Amino acid sequence: MDQLVKAISPETKIRFATAEVTMAAKALEARHLAGPTGAMALAEGLVATALLSLDVTGEEEALMLRVNAAGPIGGMMVEAMGNGGLRGFTNKKILNELDTLDEISTDTAWGASGSVQILTSVPGKILNQASLNVNPPHMTYVLARYFNHSMQVPTACEIWARADAGGLIAARGLLAQRMEDSDQEAFVRVLEAFEDGAVRKQLSETADPVAFGDVFGLPDLEAREIRDLAFQCRCTKERTLAVLKTLSRDELNALIVRNESQNVTCHMCGDSYVASTDDMRAILDQMA
Repeated sequence: MDQLVKAISPETKIRFATAEVTMAAKALEARHLAGPTGAMALAEGLVATALLSLDVTGEEEALMLRVNAAGPIGGMMVEAMGNGGLRGFTNKKILNELDTLDEISTDTAWGASGSVQILTSVPGKILNQASLNVNPPHMTYVLARYFNHSMQVPTACEIWARADAGGLIAARGLLAQRMEDSDQEAFVRVLEAFEDGAVRKQLSETADPVAFGDVFGLPDLEAREIRDLAFQCRCTKERTLAVLKTLSRDELNALIVRNESQNVTCHMCGDSYVASTDDMRAILDQMA
């Protein structure tokens, strides 16, 4: 099961969070008909966004991650909801020159430079937003830069994802944060576990935070809060067909005269909705 888990070491007051997004990422991989590189990049984005949404609480509250990347994938948009819903897409889904390699990696896909926007919102209102330049725009670096520089919370993080020619295999991540009352010496030991690869190795096996107790030398590490995660899109026919309002009255009238229905696809999930001529007449009435 995909989950976001908050954990803590009561003795050292170091806060942890883990995210497993494998099932949601596989669902989106199938919906977008993504190749293995695109699927892996999207999975990394889902892990990052889930961890960024650590303190998102309201069910209608959402955290959105937008990435512009210099690499061939172009960019990505991913959203995590307070109710555990995840959705998103990459600008390019198929990267032929990368999808056929023996080892699937997103390094080249992301490229050497990029910019990131992180927005937290509720319907009709933006609560918080941050803009960052991250070079290269790897998702682990995005997390580190946001928490350490924008939020001023000392944070170590790691994202692990794996794919092969058949598609995504798994995607997980972990972050550790030193709060004001945390044991600084213990946090240094935690940082060393990130730096020497021990965290990445453990993530290849599990996202259960309690399993990291031995990795960090923190036998008291315990899970405190669990949020189930799953693919979920907020699109509806009404919301998706609203894109037709960007057409002019003349363009809509021409479609109606030719009796041409239109298929409109939600970029976030890949679902398509049919706009009939009656739907277009209703849009014209709203524009009057």
